[in-house]
Amino acid sequence: MSFQTAKALLKKIERLPRGPEWTCDVFKVKGDQLGEDGKCVTQEVELWRRDPVECICELIGNPLFREKLRYEPQLKFLDEEGKVRVYDEMWTGDWWWNTQVSASFEPPLNTLILMLISDIDWQ
Repeated sequence: MSFQTAKALLKKIERLPRGPEWTCDVFKVKGDQLGEDGKCVTQEVELWRRDPVECICELIGNPLFREKLRYEPQLKFLDEEGKVRVYDEMWTGDWWWNTQVSASFEPPLNTLILMLISDIDWQ
């Protein structure tokens, strides 16, 4: 390993790029359970979020992903004759192809950029 102590590991972690800033919004949520006073119980909750546009800019501008990003659909085939089609990534599917080559996205004026955004439960 390139570190010998927990402190050395934390120093390495702090040198990593940070990306877009986190924002915390605190608000009250009214539940459906009644408290001792007979009223609905309320609770303060935190919503931690990042600006999605800044996140997309970070991803597109990151040189580590340069070779992984696709900005146009591709028709992929297993054979020279083009009879056995490959559908292995989003940009190899019919939907992206049909949408990209439609009249509203005529090149070189426009391109369709798709982002998959997911909520991963790490627990």
